[in-house]
Amino acid sequence: MISLLITKLNQIVAWVANRLLELIVVITVMQVVLRYVFNKPTSWSEEVAMLFLVWYGMLSIAVGVKTHSHVAITYLRDKAPIAIGKALDYFAYLCIAAFSLILLMNAQTLVNIAGAQILPASGLPKQLLYYSAVVGAILTLINALTNIVTGDIREKEEGSL
Repeated sequence: MISLLITKLNQIVAWVANRLLELIVVITVMQVVLRYVFNKPTSWSEEVAMLFLVWYGMLSIAVGVKTHSHVAITYLRDKAPIAIGKALDYFAYLCIAAFSLILLMNAQTLVNIAGAQILPASGLPKQLLYYSAVVGAILTLINALTNIVTGDIREKEEGSL
């Protein structure tokens, strides 16, 4: 049941990340057209695209951990006996979980420091920028721990060295 909820959560997060990427492209194309065709650039577009890019990155990291699509150097794991390889995978996910906790604590500190500051061009609260790290860290932590508890560890891939 929990595994199903985590899967559904990751589908929603991936959907949101895809929409953010689409918005980044639309805003960037709009800015280029307005700047170079009409000579009327917007003041907010670069800042909003950057905000969406940060959110996209943090959400994508979390989904990548769950789906094992993150960057991994697997040479030693693949050359090791199966039991040691599995232990290395569990250790890697424990490291991801630990990093997520550290990120969560530090990101929350940044949110608190940002306080009532606003982004100058868009007028949006600066905390929105740092909340992406808080949300991303929580989702990454959930996914790393879920992978550990359920034993959902990546197997040796065909063609890996």
